[in-house]
Amino acid sequence: MSTIIDRRSSGTRSTSNQERLQRRVRARLKKAVEKIARSGSIEDLANADQPISIPTRDLHEPSFRRDLSDSSWERVLPGNKEYQRGDEIPKPEGGASGQGREGSPDGLGEDEVAIVLSADEFLDLLFDGLALPNLRKTSQGDVQAEQWRRAGFIKDGSPSRMHVGRTMRAARARRLALRAGKRRELQELEEARSILQQEISARMARKQDISLEQERLRDLDAQIAILTRKIKAIPFIDEADLRFAHIDQQPHPITNAVMFCVMDVSGSMGEKEKDLAKRFFLLLYLFLHRHYQAVNIIFIKHHSTATECTEQAFFGAREGGGTLVSPAIQLTENIIKQRFPAERWNVYVAQVSDGDNYFADNAVVADHLDQLLPRLRNLFYLEVNRENESDLLQLYEGIAENHPELITARASAREDIYPLFRALFSREELPQHG
Repeated sequence: MSTIIDRRSSGTRSTSNQERLQRRVRARLKKAVEKIARSGSIEDLANADQPISIPTRDLHEPSFRRDLSDSSWERVLPGNKEYQRGDEIPKPEGGASGQGREGSPDGLGEDEVAIVLSADEFLDLLFDGLALPNLRKTSQGDVQAEQWRRAGFIKDGSPSRMHVGRTMRAARARRLALRAGKRRELQELEEARSILQQEISARMARKQDISLEQERLRDLDAQIAILTRKIKAIPFIDEADLRFAHIDQQPHPITNAVMFCVMDVSGSMGEKEKDLAKRFFLLLYLFLHRHYQAVNIIFIKHHSTATECTEQAFFGAREGGGTLVSPAIQLTENIIKQRFPAERWNVYVAQVSDGDNYFADNAVVADHLDQLLPRLRNLFYLEVNRENESDLLQLYEGIAENHPELITARASAREDIYPLFRALFSREELPQHG
């Protein structure tokens, strides 16, 4: 079953109720989408066209109803002699013998309705309020983001966005236009009435018959009265006068930006670790493509060696071997020097590993990070499925004390990935490391 929510504003007293209904439904949908992101499979995230159930009680708009019963009745609400304030009311008997409602064959309860979101609607709710942190304007580039901007005035909209000044000017112009012709006609009739009154006075002074002039005077008075009522009947504000401030999402260029996705594919990364890593990178990939139109994404996978690869090879990687992190850091540094100079690009690195690095390689990683971090806006390091902190994570945390652009985190279950992702890319100020 699909549900259509009418978002048109009728301008009636129930507009505020409609807006509250929309906010309530959006909150329910967002909660359901976040639940899918936390516990759903990777296929659920990649294929967003799926039904989401919300309670039907959230779809009802409050309204007044007329009592259509013919009979009149009275009700008396007396006090009681049995209970006092603070007494506990016993539960009614026979509760255990009650019968629940029959389940629905499609998995939905009788009090739920399924809403199918499009891919764009799903991603809008999934990444609501997120943005790349520390995105600074360097040289003007191809990256574009959606921004709400004023787009003139429209005749329909929410009452909260009504522009009083524009509305009053439109109302005044309409009244002037509608009254202009009637006022000219009224002025002509009043001038004719004045001339006729002078003529009547002159004929009365000569003691002549004025019956015809009096008849004409009554006709003029009737026409003047009709015109006066028509002028007063013109409304002060008409529905056609209403003007609402309009805002629209328009793409605007920001700057150049690139995201390096670095994933450990060594033998120590089991299926669970790779699932957590791919889940994080899939969220990152969808987020960048949804919010930014031309962010460069570089995929790097590594075990004992590191290689730049395609998107398909990155997400389908099933490799093994020993673990060395320094080749991946060094390859990232070389690509930045050759293709993405820091003075022209906002450079981000997202690295996911289980932390099982060759111990002697940690010192090499530290040396490369000292050279790499000054060129980055942020480096996000995520360690997956470890009961205790690895030596590599402790190394990163020590470096982060002097380099706040380095953010560290840990995740041991798929439910941890989405809340952690929102914390990393929230528009609020990022923690130094967590």
